[in-house]
Amino acid sequence: MQLESRIILVDDHAAVRSGYKRFIDSESDMVVVGEAGNADMAFALLKTQPCDVLVLDISMPGQSGLELIKRVRLKWPTLALVVLSMHDSPVVAAKALEQGARAYVTKSSDPNELILGIRKALGEQTYVSTDVQAQASGLTPREVDVVRLLVEGHTIDQVAGSLGISSKTVSNNLSQIRQKVGVQTDFELAFWAWSQGFARKPPGFGD
Repeated sequence: MQLESRIILVDDHAAVRSGYKRFIDSESDMVVVGEAGNADMAFALLKTQPCDVLVLDISMPGQSGLELIKRVRLKWPTLALVVLSMHDSPVVAAKALEQGARAYVTKSSDPNELILGIRKALGEQTYVSTDVQAQASGLTPREVDVVRLLVEGHTIDQVAGSLGISSKTVSNNLSQIRQKVGVQTDFELAFWAWSQGFARKPPGFGD
């Protein structure tokens, strides 16, 4: 019985791969089973090494990560793809998701966001790291965290405890968020958060 999710890392910098490998391997249910320094090496490795998640950079010598995503999608359509990039542009993130990635995480974000992105991708959910979400939405990183936790079903008090702030601050942030994004109800906020890649589509809103 497989207990660990198998991960392949693709990045042209060995030091980057090594650092993230140690971090991923420290998770009890994840293991890095292979590494590649460019797209061609990654594609060849996938033919011989079964894996559950491919974590890849976009900017690499030779074929780009975006091209690799398209190639992988054609041959292994169900493989979870997670982009780990230096680019925090919402445009680049959107392009990666459009090509078939399930998660987009920047190298400047907290390493725990990569773990979260991997878990979301394994669950066939979309995830974009907080710094990219903040740029795309006009919200601050703190406000992005508030939205994500609330739409995941946490109460205001639970959000406050998780972020180390008061419940009143969470309530004030929520009011500012609604004003910024132009919504009034919890359902509208949940649907907006889904449309931005923060969370799942709200139940009852179509297929």
